Amino acid sequence: MSDIRMSDDFMKIPSRHDYRDGHTIELLRSGENFFAAYEKAIDEAKQYIHFQTYIVDDDETGRRIVNALIRAAKRGIRVYFLLDAYGGNSFSKDLINKVEEAGVLFRLFSPRLITKGFQLSLRLHHKVLLADGDTAIIGGMNIADRYHGKAGLKEWLDFAILIKGPECVHVLFILKRLWNRAFISRKERSRETRHNPGQYEENIKVKVLQNNWYRNKIEILKSYRSALKHAQNRMTIFASYFLPGRNERRLLRNASRRGVDIKIVLSAESDEPVFKRATNFLYDFILRNNITIYEYLPSNLHAKVATVDGKWSTIGSYNMNHLSDYGSVEMNANILDNQFAEKFEGLLQEIIEKDCRQVTFEEYIRRKTWLFQLTDWFSYQMIRIMMRLMFALAAKRSKPV
Repeated sequence: MSDIRMSDDFMKIPSRHDYRDGHTIELLRSGENFFAAYEKAIDEAKQYIHFQTYIVDDDETGRRIVNALIRAAKRGIRVYFLLDAYGGNSFSKDLINKVEEAGVLFRLFSPRLITKGFQLSLRLHHKVLLADGDTAIIGGMNIADRYHGKAGLKEWLDFAILIKGPECVHVLFILKRLWNRAFISRKERSRETRHNPGQYEENIKVKVLQNNWYRNKIEILKSYRSALKHAQNRMTIFASYFLPGRNERRLLRNASRRGVDIKIVLSAESDEPVFKRATNFLYDFILRNNITIYEYLPSNLHAKVATVDGKWSTIGSYNMNHLSDYGSVEMNANILDNQFAEKFEGLLQEIIEKDCRQVTFEEYIRRKTWLFQLTDWFSYQMIRIMMRLMFALAAKRSKPV
């Protein structure tokens, strides 16, 4: 009976629509596994491709995916390539010219500042590939060497999900709306539709959620809150830039108090040192509430995933912080399937056992010198102020371009 109630609770997570069944899915992990699947989806597209992401570096991995998009455009596939203007600042003018000359429809999402009214603009942070309205890859990986890895250099840890089935129609709707600006030329507009999408025997239930504060979408945040409210036994969270707000901290505390075994896995060393110090400031709160902290050692942890009770999983670009809540366009895939969740949970546990160290309360107290505390407190306050400023400046007075 409790299993049925658990599924019903997750089915009620607020979103644009309910879970859909009829899907087949594949878990992808950073490294060659992910980029081979990405390239294969591009090469097998027959009609159109929507590719929207935060970063594409001008390196071996970036050029590999760009060349796949160019090959697709040259064989007559309609390719839409939307890259964040800020995250994609390493995407050179030469590469832009190269993709446009090949027939790829390319544009940058949103300037760094909307000067009219002195607003910060929204960032395109999700990482999504959609082929023919039937195959979608949704995750947290950018397109760069550091997510692929090289000899002697471990790839950053991250995950994505490859989805085939009806929910890809919803993905197409989201991507088209972001691409089709009011002033885009008629010949560049995306008008693709997908009728009667395929149903797959695996019949896995999937729901794609978005965070886009400008459009009053905070679906992923709500799904995390619901997961924390309804978890009964255990919850595992892998988080790259972890700075939950007051409400989320309260829900973490309440879940732990009612006996939920919560494991939070963070990076031992981060590409954003100030943010890491700000997260360190919360260690005291986390540990005092009997929540277990692990730090991932082999490389930077860039994953943004969670599992609950071997029944529910979420994978995507959303970080548990206010930047993902109010300053970025994010996309996650939620999966309501026991077999997938148990397998994914097992993989995460294997990573914890092999590649992580536990931060005990005793260890934390030992390293908590006055300088350590002061640095962490200052970093935490600075990040909070920056996020509040971002929230104030990103007032909804005009749409981002």
